[in-house]
Amino acid sequence: MELWMRIGQPLEPVMDDYPRIFDAWEAGGVRGLVFGRLLFADANGGFTVPAIPARPEAYRHRGMEPGPARNGPPADRERQLHRMLDDAKRRGWELLVFCPGQGTALGGSLPLAADPYGAQYTAAVWEEVFTALPQADGGIMDGWTEAPYELVYHHGNAVFAELTAAARERAEVRGWDAARLESGRAHLAAQFRQLTPSRVRYAAGGGLLAGLALFDLDEDGLYWLRWRRQDSLREGQAVRRELDRLPRRVTLGNGLRSAAFSGMTAVDFAAWDEVADYLLVKHYFWHRGFDGLYGTVARWVRQLGAWNPSLSERDCFTVVRTWLGIDLPEVRSLADLELGFPQAFFDQVVHDETARALAAVSNPRKIVPWVDTGRMPHGGDPMTSGDLHRILDASSRAGLQRFLFHNHGHLTTAEWSVICRWCGQPWVEDPAGYWPPATPKPETY
Repeated sequence: MELWMRIGQPLEPVMDDYPRIFDAWEAGGVRGLVFGRLLFADANGGFTVPAIPARPEAYRHRGMEPGPARNGPPADRERQLHRMLDDAKRRGWELLVFCPGQGTALGGSLPLAADPYGAQYTAAVWEEVFTALPQADGGIMDGWTEAPYELVYHHGNAVFAELTAAARERAEVRGWDAARLESGRAHLAAQFRQLTPSRVRYAAGGGLLAGLALFDLDEDGLYWLRWRRQDSLREGQAVRRELDRLPRRVTLGNGLRSAAFSGMTAVDFAAWDEVADYLLVKHYFWHRGFDGLYGTVARWVRQLGAWNPSLSERDCFTVVRTWLGIDLPEVRSLADLELGFPQAFFDQVVHDETARALAAVSNPRKIVPWVDTGRMPHGGDPMTSGDLHRILDASSRAGLQRFLFHNHGHLTTAEWSVICRWCGQPWVEDPAGYWPPATPKPETY
């Protein structure tokens, strides 16, 4: 299996030691590098110093007035970044920028009616970034156009939150009836708060029609669901058209929640096959934190129980299965989620999540899952290196050809040992050589 590696903040530890690190990564199977956000460290330990120069003309020739001028990168840091990227390019690696423009874009905009999907603005930002970085093949948006998937507010999103005034205006400009959208949202939100054991147990296993009845999905509710899917796709199509007008073609990736949540996030993988070059689905399965499968399911179950006190935990899991299609092997209570991951989870859930994503696209190499095992930056309960092995094994058996590790700053020696055995040569455990940063070297303890 082919491996990509992401480096983010801080860029400096890899950038300042890249020949030795890249040699080790190449031996371990790395064939692609995702780098960014494009910010260097400042004197206070934060990340506020742009790594690329500003390009106001990218905005002006599209009719936008860019924001205030900013300082360019320190010359020595900029040269070192380019030396690192040149080295990666000589190795034949694919180079992608994570979140192009985030923290560095000059900004500027057109009236909403003139640029309803922000496609002109995005193209200006990407022109600014990729003019400065000729080595880069393209960029990855993170969670771009995804609708909220958490049942209540958590890490920036909530499924049934009311549309803001800005969102209503944007929907109207894009051709949607905002009042009807709000009606559909409110109706579904109410249905999720008036479930009963008899209704849930009657609908369980009853198929699509029984599920529609359980949630009393009306015409406005369907309109709201359709809006979430179609608006996402139209934005992706509009941006893709503008990116294709840049002086050189840049590849476009989107980092998405896994197929299990794609109905809720309203990003149709099969439709997005025609928009994106890569779908970086998140093989994130940990408990707690954010973006992990166990953690998200647990929050849904708890909230359903809080809204509907007559439901048992098992009833709440049934509602999750009916609405999202998620059925966790050997899990029938919240307490079961504390016991880790049975082998059946990898054989069924991880395998099938991978197979679903691969089935949606025209080329299996377009699916490049983010793989991580909790901890920071997601704050999840740590998963073991054995779990990492089982994720890769199940994914490989489903047909996966490559994946992206997120991210190097949190890579342990155990994880690197597992990855190398899957993708390249076994790692030589030499503290004087390359050593993954999230495990202390022996001489430090």
